[in-house]
Amino acid sequence: MKRFLEIGAVGGLDLLAFYLCLYLSVQIRTAVLPLFVRDLPPFIFSFTHFAGLLWIPAIYLFFIANEHLYTLKLPFWDETKKMFKAITVATLVVMSIVTLGRMSDRVSRVILTSQWILSLFLFPLVRLWGKRVLYNIGICKEKVLIMGAGRAGRAVLQWLLRERHIGYDVVGFLDDDPQKIGTVVEGKKVFGGLRHFERFVRRMAIQTIIIAIPSMPTDKLARLAGEVQKHVRHTLVVPELHGIALLNTELLHLFYEELFLLNIRNNLMSITNRFIKRCFDITASLLLLPFLFLLMVVIGLVIKLESPGPVIYSHYRIGKGGKRFRCYKFRTMQRDAEERLQEILEQDDQARQQWEQYWKIINDPRVTRVGRFLRRTSLDELPQILNVLKGEMSLIGPRPYLLREKEALGDKLEIITSVNPGITGLWQVSGRNDTTYQYRIKLDTWYIMNWSLWLDIFILVKTIGVVIGMKGAR
Repeated sequence: MKRFLEIGAVGGLDLLAFYLCLYLSVQIRTAVLPLFVRDLPPFIFSFTHFAGLLWIPAIYLFFIANEHLYTLKLPFWDETKKMFKAITVATLVVMSIVTLGRMSDRVSRVILTSQWILSLFLFPLVRLWGKRVLYNIGICKEKVLIMGAGRAGRAVLQWLLRERHIGYDVVGFLDDDPQKIGTVVEGKKVFGGLRHFERFVRRMAIQTIIIAIPSMPTDKLARLAGEVQKHVRHTLVVPELHGIALLNTELLHLFYEELFLLNIRNNLMSITNRFIKRCFDITASLLLLPFLFLLMVVIGLVIKLESPGPVIYSHYRIGKGGKRFRCYKFRTMQRDAEERLQEILEQDDQARQQWEQYWKIINDPRVTRVGRFLRRTSLDELPQILNVLKGEMSLIGPRPYLLREKEALGDKLEIITSVNPGITGLWQVSGRNDTTYQYRIKLDTWYIMNWSLWLDIFILVKTIGVVIGMKGAR
């Protein structure tokens, strides 16, 4: 019964999003477009009129259900990706019916188009906020037990606490380590050993168990998973595949051999995907440039007024194929910054340790007041949009490493230089200066091996939030 209530509640959220988009689309058609388009035919809206068109939201709900978005519990961005597909297909089907059925006098294609654009943003957001409310009142809330209180188990718990809209409520852990039994891990108690799971399944009405013990021998893990499956509806297993690029993988089943293969694709090896990424860079850059031009002029004037020296600072960085190129940035340091670096490293042990770990100095005395603000907001990197248009950089990619960092990159140099460096990337949205140098390299490598256009869009959206919040910047 609760399962049907949950599906109905989430379906209600989708209907709310649909009619919200419809209302806004009608306002655009009736109040906004007439201001820009002359001789536009009048359009009179009434909900009575649309009450006879209930097949339109029904088509939306059908394709959303076809993506299993009423049964799967997915992270926000995975769910949004499927939602984009469902909404786009539903819009195309509705457009086709309207055109072939000659229903243009009853259904405005302008409204359908604007509704599709609005739906791409509002459907995921309404679901996100709505499911959080449903979680708090106990509707979209399913009790989960985690087997394994080690690193993997804690990571799973942190993920579920961060994405509560998924609907999993962790009640606690089970672990065979006697030193962990009875302790509290990340606010959740370790109740007992793995063999006691049946007792907690019955007592707490557990329907989902996550087995997060990747170090467990394969045969033992298989037996445990098989036993767990007999007692719960869903069994999730964290495999021992940490560090392997899995975002662009397909699962191939070998039924007779009782094996599965992971087909791991490196999308950036494809000429087509490289072309798509380049088109995305050029299009987005040209659209952003008019809005950024005035801001860049103002920043340049402020820099010039505060300290002598050039407004734009260029420095050689490692580019695609290991070739060096001049990377543009707004000048954030005093003019003699390079000369003062060695002096600071020799006199300040803490600064030298920071330089060795991060290749940066926290609270660097060479940075100007304006430069400090530009760094905290990452506005110092705006001139790199010129590097993007020149084809030397990408909007999203690995960091543009300094020439002296080539040795530190080690065996990762070849893969990191297989693509253009980016203005922003996984490093910038994953803590930035709060991460270690080796972790930055790991993130850049992971990005290249897992690239997709969707991942670029995700990073671009996350970058906006990071810049506005000035998270991790120094």
